[in-house]
Amino acid sequence: STITFTCVASGSSPPDFTFYTSGSSMDTSRFTYVSGPTVTQDGDYYTATYETTTLIATVLNSGQTVYCKADYGSGSGTVTSDITVTTYYDCSDVSITSLGASGYENITITNSGDGTYTADVTCPDNNSTVRWSLTSSSRSGDSATCTKSTGSYSPSYLSSCAPQYPITTGYVKKTWSIGSYGIDVCTSSPTGSVLEYNTVNMRAKMTNPNDTVCGPYAVVPCLINNNCTLVVDADYTKTGCTFETSGSKLNLFYTVKFNTSVWTVSERNALKNPQSSLKFYSCSETYDETMSKRRRSAEIEGETVINRRAAPGFSNLPEGEDEEVIAPAITPDHQSEDEATISLVVLGCVAGIATVIILISAVLLWRRKETHSPIAATDTEA
Repeated sequence: STITFTCVASGSSPPDFTFYTSGSSMDTSRFTYVSGPTVTQDGDYYTATYETTTLIATVLNSGQTVYCKADYGSGSGTVTSDITVTTYYDCSDVSITSLGASGYENITITNSGDGTYTADVTCPDNNSTVRWSLTSSSRSGDSATCTKSTGSYSPSYLSSCAPQYPITTGYVKKTWSIGSYGIDVCTSSPTGSVLEYNTVNMRAKMTNPNDTVCGPYAVVPCLINNNCTLVVDADYTKTGCTFETSGSKLNLFYTVKFNTSVWTVSERNALKNPQSSLKFYSCSETYDETMSKRRRSAEIEGETVINRRAAPGFSNLPEGEDEEVIAPAITPDHQSEDEATISLVVLGCVAGIATVIILISAVLLWRRKETHSPIAATDTEA
């Protein structure tokens, strides 16, 4: 902006006018010369005008003192006067943006008329597929102000618009360390495994809506209140279990799909998080499938139930923290459906009955051989 300095002196003759800030000249780092001094006379009064433009605001330095000297010559002396000039910032030239802008921000600038400008940011209207919220930080806000005394906005940035999409599913993973129990859980045919803890039965526990103790149906609020459905895929990667042999850690995980979408994490957590421990032992239902998914013979099943109950120590098993990374499910290695071979393997896992293994297996194998004798031999005998 152009500044006009006016200096008035009286006398019988016009004096020599000089305008300066220090020494005998204007500070060119702060002022740019435009014209002057131009002197006009009105009787014994002489008026000098000097025009300049400002380069920087001087408000932060409490202004700049400008002097006017009227020199009447060596015989008459000089007269000096001064004035403090305060220049301000022009906020109309100052820009502001949103910190971490998403491109959906609408920024409006309001001029108050006294050199103060206010910037405000708004987001698009919400709809059924997306909602918007302003995200601020220590360096940003929903509104910012620039004054002529500062020449910058405070805070330095405006908030950004963050899209929020409806949450349709929830995922929970629980981890236990069970190395001290000596039983592998959720594996196909581990050493020391109990039948009800093999992969097939553990998956059944995680997906059985009738079990009132084990699995998510017993403890997940939205399943209990029929506000969601359990998501089960063919590979059991969304709901199921895995076992980390190296660390003897069991992972149980499940995914639910909400009947009605929610918009906040707190709403999601209230629906999906178990209201008590997610259990896999002491279940209300019976789980006795083999890895081939065939029911064993009555005598073998009876022996397994009697001699291999769930380890009582599981009742005090500490539960681990939630995780948000889905672990890959283990695909079971299917055994042969040959009943004689299955009987031999299952019985072979039961300690202390080696004699029974040999006898039962031999009888089964002999029966299979007799049953599958060639038809020609039978016809010949007839």
